[in-house]
Amino acid sequence: MSAEVRDGDGPAQSGSLTLDRGLRLLELLANEDREMTVAELATSLGVHRQAVYRLLTTLRAHRLVAEGSSGRYRLGLGVMQLARQANPELRRATAPHLRRLAQELEVTAQCVVAEGDDAVALSVFEPPASVFHLSQHSGARHPLAQGASGLAILMARKPRTSDPDAVRDAREAGYAVSRGRLTAGAVGIAVPLFDGDGHSLDAAIGVVSMGDVDVEHVAGRLLDTARLIADGGI
Repeated sequence: MSAEVRDGDGPAQSGSLTLDRGLRLLELLANEDREMTVAELATSLGVHRQAVYRLLTTLRAHRLVAEGSSGRYRLGLGVMQLARQANPELRRATAPHLRRLAQELEVTAQCVVAEGDDAVALSVFEPPASVFHLSQHSGARHPLAQGASGLAILMARKPRTSDPDAVRDAREAGYAVSRGRLTAGAVGIAVPLFDGDGHSLDAAIGVVSMGDVDVEHVAGRLLDTARLIADGGI
């Protein structure tokens, strides 16, 4: 039997209404990927401003939300710390390879995992010596079929008649490519990850370049890296 918890701001529901609102607030800030005012948060969540203030007070105490400029709020560093603890084995296995790719190719390298219909960045490495590159954070998400990393995850799954043409093209090529789908001018290249037995991990590694890139060369480097990761025993 599920317990009913009555939050002072709404009707009784199964579970904690306050917790649900707090999580939805975090998801909203993550999806919007910008600083938001209390009024904007209240409107989007459909609750009173005072309820939002109470949520923000608690979330700030845990460093999950931070106050920006002019009374606006953004995700806090605590969210990134939690994200880094998710799927630690995969994160540890891919980190040195992605760091090397970012440095040598001067691109942003990342490991992305599937979560429902979204692709979520598990870890991101930016090139240390490049001024002009895509800046991204762990936990960033987008629809699976929208970027190269998500397409790489889909291409490793069992083929379906509903698969987009981009997924079929990726299967034929052996890697996924997207151009300007998530960020104008950006080129994304990604490959799926498998374990040592050849089973899909529903994850991918990829790079994003804001300049000209030799797609075939980079794809080859990613495929070699994916094999090294699998051989390392995830």
